[in-house]
Amino acid sequence: MTVRTKSSGAVKPVLGLPPPLVALLLLGVGLGIHSALPARLLPGGWIQFVVAAPLLALAVAVTGRSLKSFGSAGTDERYAKPTSAIVHDGPYARTRNPMFLGLVLIYLGLVVAVNTAWALVGLPVLILWLHFGVIRREERYLEDRFGDEYTSYRRRVPRWIPRVASNK
Repeated sequence: MTVRTKSSGAVKPVLGLPPPLVALLLLGVGLGIHSALPARLLPGGWIQFVVAAPLLALAVAVTGRSLKSFGSAGTDERYAKPTSAIVHDGPYARTRNPMFLGLVLIYLGLVVAVNTAWALVGLPVLILWLHFGVIRREERYLEDRFGDEYTSYRRRVPRWIPRVASNK
């Protein structure tokens, strides 16, 4: 691992807002609009939970395994701390952003569980904010901090859509 001192500080998302907070704000706005103008995604009843449960289970599994991989690599997942290592095992062998993918799946699972179309409108907003306000900033930071190690990792592993099998 090559560590460059130029970018030894932590990278911050746009406006300094942590991604889970942005997701909660968007969900809250969608729920607020839904309370005034109800618009359901599904007919209601139990079907929304049958659809939401696997999404939420997958999201929790991906996010939990991602956090475990961070811990095993000895780096911190919080934005307040500088990244100390490139994590390439577990979910990071298949996608460079499994925690953000997990957040998107949690958001989608919650939207389906509460059965509101209005909150679904926030999903593309969340994805665009993550992509341009967080991920692109992180990529510049990691390239500057780790150089060729990160560039090689970025070439092997897709940004969002996970590979079915790792390239190891």
